[in-house]
Amino acid sequence: MFETLINNISKSIIGNKEKIKLALAAIISEGSILIEDNPGSGKTTLAKTITLNLGLNFKRVQFTSDLLPSDILGFNILQNDKLTFQKGPIFTNIVLADELNRGSPKSQSAFLEAMEEKNVSIDGETYNLPEPFFVIATQNPMDASGTSNLPDSQLDRFMISFSLSELEESQKIEMLQSNLDISNIEAETINWNEFKSKKNKVNVKNEIYKYVIQIEEIIKSLDQNIHVSARCLKQIIDLAKGWAIIHGKDYVTHQDIKDILPYILRHRIKFLKQEDKFDFVNQEILSKITIEK
Repeated sequence: MFETLINNISKSIIGNKEKIKLALAAIISEGSILIEDNPGSGKTTLAKTITLNLGLNFKRVQFTSDLLPSDILGFNILQNDKLTFQKGPIFTNIVLADELNRGSPKSQSAFLEAMEEKNVSIDGETYNLPEPFFVIATQNPMDASGTSNLPDSQLDRFMISFSLSELEESQKIEMLQSNLDISNIEAETINWNEFKSKKNKVNVKNEIYKYVIQIEEIIKSLDQNIHVSARCLKQIIDLAKGWAIIHGKDYVTHQDIKDILPYILRHRIKFLKQEDKFDFVNQEILSKITIEK
């Protein structure tokens, strides 16, 4: 099933099969995704294509400096002497937060709080978001005009971060020649309870948990500005389970942790250029841990 999904999505998002697998693994793991790239690189197309292929409801929120929290969450209106709640676009299965770092801090905070809590509180009433609920957020590079940095506490709510890969010449030609209409995508039938059941059955041995704790200890010893919270450690395990499922396994290996860790730490490392972060994770963190066989 996943191979079919990945191949279908790859028809629209050329040359990014690894990123497609990562996105699907994050969704299986009930984690949210942050895609940072330049305008016009295919961020929105990726989010839409994944959503349509999974047969889920999808809404898009374009973040701008004048966007209000009520534009995202919803608001009460008076009808026939009674307050009626009008749901905002966040009430969907997958919400695309487009150019999240162009929004005001107030709107960003309201959106990310709802994303974490999976509910919205308006005038003392709490409304649960649909299940499943995931966020795919995009942001432009931090040096782009009109952007504002997300605080660490908000970035920490995203499970993974990545940019789309640079295309080779042959892939660019394929992209230019393609004439796919993503609105006509035939979705797979998804049973989310089955996904949850599969994830819960993935075996994680104690040595894997110890490996994740060793990673945390190495990061702390570096004395660098890398924010690794308890939530982040949990995300490593959850994403590793999703990564294992995508690859047809019911157990997590050390290699699975190595594969996913750069994408989990990418938005948590602030002192390096994006292109240097993967080498840093591999050379300064993972290479310092000896795995006993």
